[in-house]
This record gives sequence, structure tokens and C-alpha cells, in this order.
Amino acid sequence: SRGINAEYGGPPGEASSTRPPTPPTTPGAQSKQEEIQGDFTTSNWEHHNGGLTDQYAWSQTAQDVDMKMVLPREDVKASDLKIDIKAHGMKVQMKQESELKTILERTFHDPVKVEESLWSLHKGECIQVSLEKAREGYWWTSLFKDDGHSISLDTVDTTRHIHEFPQEEVACVQKLMFDQRQKQLGLPTSDEMQQEEILRKAWNAKGSPFEGTEFDMSRVSLANESAGFQGPS
Repeated sequence: SRGINAEYGGPPGEASSTRPPTPPTTPGAQSKQEEIQGDFTTSNWEHHNGGLTDQYAWSQTAQDVDMKMVLPREDVKASDLKIDIKAHGMKVQMKQESELKTILERTFHDPVKVEESLWSLHKGECIQVSLEKAREGYWWTSLFKDDGHSISLDTVDTTRHIHEFPQEEVACVQKLMFDQRQKQLGLPTSDEMQQEEILRKAWNAKGSPFEGTEFDMSRVSLANESAGFQGPS
């Protein structure tokens, strides 16, 4: 299992009480961060729907982009790093001989949501950056603009798992799947079940000619989406 050295930062613009002071940043630019210890090898770096270069690997879904960046040296600590993630790009600086030196400063292929972005340090291996796309469903052809490492959209797997959709859409899909299964089994759909429940309540309502009698669906007629009853013969 992976041990965690908790060095979480707060929301952008907030300083962590557990992290040594770092040079000031533009308000809202500093992302949440953590330091993780574990076994990581470059052969395991994910680049699904993305690409792999000598410096970094990146992958993407319809909503997110994930990046792993090679460390200049193995003994880097989270306190040695200053990573600013903004809507249109990111800047990575590392403390070298008591000075911060920029090791990466690039513009994203497309804007991201800064408040939903975070980075983590995998000791001795890499910096991992997780970004949320500002335009959900827009597929990137590169991680950064004009970096010479573009991919073809023809190679992108645009399949979306159901958990990636908004909750309202997931509920709609689940309802359609349930109704289809019910129809195949010759059973009432969710709408028909709801309609029957309404009719049952009306059947036994006070003043109904059927009050106190057993509900009989065969005596219920539905027409033009309005409910009616066939009276006692």
C-alpha cells in the first residue's frame, strides 16, 4: 500500500499550515497539492487518448486531462516546488541552490477549470497534474500548444462510461434501460407502474364507487393520457 505524507494545500489562494513558506503567488493561481510515496515506473504511465514524450505523458477523458512530468532529480520534495495552474497554462518552478528556477512554462491546448485542478508529487518519480476541462466533451489533440507532439483525433476513443455523465442524464439512461427490460419481460414500464399507483389511490379514494373493493385493472380505461373507470355494471 502507498504511504501518504499529507501536505495538502487548500483551495487556490490559501496557504497550507503544514507546508514551509513558499514565495507568494498570484491570488487564485496556486492549486491544491499533495505528496505521495510509492513505487512508480515510467512504463506504467498512462497516456490513453493522449501522448508520451521524453518529459511528460498525458491522457484525457471527455472531462479531464491527466499529466505526469519527469523530475529533474529524485530527491525533490513538495516544498521545493512551486506550481501555478491557471486557466490557459501552467508554470512549474523548482528550488535549486536556494533559488526558484522555471523547468516548465506552457500554454494548454484549451482552457481548464483552475478551482478543480490539483497536483501531487510522487517521490523519486514524477509530478502528476490533474486538470478539469473548461469545455467538457472537447477532445484535445495535444497537451500544450505548439509543442510538436500532436495526436490525431481518429485515434481517440470517444466512448463515455455512464458514470461520466451528469446525474440527471444517468438517471434518464437507467430509466430507459429499466423500461426496455420490463417490455422484454412483458412487464409494466416505470411510467405504467406510476400510472397504476395513481389509479389505485383514486380507486379507493373517499367517495369513489369502488372504495373498499379490490383494485381491478381490467376495469380501468386509459385514453388520451387521462384515467377513467368503468362503473359497476
